[in-house]
Amino acid sequence: MFIDEMGQKWYKGNLHTHSTRSDGRLTPQEVAKLYREAGYDFLALTDHWVFGDGWQRDDFLMLTGCEFDYGQNVEEEGIFHIVGIGMERMPLNIRKKESLPQELIDGIHEEGGIAILAHPAWSLNRVEDVVRFHGFDGTEIYNTTSGLPRNCRPYSGVFIDALATRGVLLPCMAADDAHSYYGDETCSYLMVKAEELSREAILKAIRRGDFYATQGPRFTIEEVRLEGKDFLRVRSTPVRSIAFFTNLVWEGDRSVCGEEVQEALYRIKPDTRFVRVELTDAEGKSAWSSFVDFRNRT
Repeated sequence: MFIDEMGQKWYKGNLHTHSTRSDGRLTPQEVAKLYREAGYDFLALTDHWVFGDGWQRDDFLMLTGCEFDYGQNVEEEGIFHIVGIGMERMPLNIRKKESLPQELIDGIHEEGGIAILAHPAWSLNRVEDVVRFHGFDGTEIYNTTSGLPRNCRPYSGVFIDALATRGVLLPCMAADDAHSYYGDETCSYLMVKAEELSREAILKAIRRGDFYATQGPRFTIEEVRLEGKDFLRVRSTPVRSIAFFTNLVWEGDRSVCGEEVQEALYRIKPDTRFVRVELTDAEGKSAWSSFVDFRNRT
C-alpha cells in the first residue's frame, strides 16, 4: 500500500494471471506467494474456464476470477478473451465454447463481477467488432506476457484510441497475464485508490475509475483553469516523458520530455473529445491513465 500526500490509500494489484489449474507453470499457492512477496496487495487468479476462489489473509486479498476465451480465428469470428473479476460464482449462463462475447459479459455482471477485454492488440481485435458489445468495464492497454520474448503485441493504445473515436471510452488497465514466470510476472499492474483492502472496496473503486495502470511511475491528473482556458495538469514521479493522447491529429503541444520531468500541462482545445495520459521513465517503464471525457463539455 502507498499513502499519498493527501493521506489517500493506494493498493497495488494484478487482475490477470494463470496457474497450473490451466496453462500456468506455478501452482495457485506459489503464484499468491510470489505476488505477495513482491509487495502486491491484491491479485486475481484467472485461469481459463476455471473459477479462481477469493480469500483474504492479513494484508493480502485474492479476488475471484476467470478468463473466458471465445473464437479460434481472427478472420471470421474473431478472438476475444474476457476476464471476469470479483464474481460471486461461475456465471450460470456461460457454456464453454458456446457462449458469445456478449453472453460472457452479461454473465460476469449477473454474478457481481467486472468484465475486462484482455489484450485486444494481441488478439487482433477489430474496432467494428468490439463496438457491437456493451458492458465492458475496462480493457488492457498493456499485457506483459504478450510482449517479447514470448509474443510481440503487448501494447493496445492505438486500438483503444480508435475505439474511443467511435464513442467507446474504456478504462485502461495493465496486467501481467503471467504464464511462464520467467520474466512475465510482477511487471504491469493497477494502483487502486480505496478506503480499505477488501473485495467490496477494491471493486467499488475500480468501478468508479479510481485507479491507474503502471509499471512503476506514479502520477495524478487534475483539471485546472488558467487565464480563462481549460487545462489538464499532470504531476508525477520523475519520468522522461509525459504524453497526451487525444482525438485530434495535428497538435504540437502533446508531450513534455526531459531528464526528470515531474509536471506537464495540456490545453484543452474546442474540438477535444477525450484525453488520456502516458508516462515513461528512464528505465523504460510506463504508466497509463484512463480517458478524461470532454464530449459533453459546455
